[in-house]
Amino acid sequence: MLVIGAERLGIRVINQLKKIKDVEVLVAERQERPLAVEEGVIDKVDILIHVTAMNFEDVVAETNPDLVILARTVQDWDKAETPMGSEYVEGMERELTKFGVAVLPVDSRVLGPH
Repeated sequence: MLVIGAERLGIRVINQLKKIKDVEVLVAERQERPLAVEEGVIDKVDILIHVTAMNFEDVVAETNPDLVILARTVQDWDKAETPMGSEYVEGMERELTKFGVAVLPVDSRVLGPH
């Protein structure tokens, strides 16, 4: 599985995935030391890149995921200076389906309070 995002929401997703036996979790993030690294949830970011519709094909080729979880909040998009986060997520979903990869966008409402 590939998790895109390693800030607060990504941490919650990663922690849930760690509970599943025999699941390999790769993390893509635009910054080298996101909160997930700073807080010791993961040792390092596996793919250091700001994933966009323009470079997604390369990320899929490198990781070959069965599932991609988009775990970014609007605040995370703002940090990356990506305007209109919901449009970005919709664009990523369209790109993912072109490559036959299942995508699951999540937000804090899905995971409940932390």
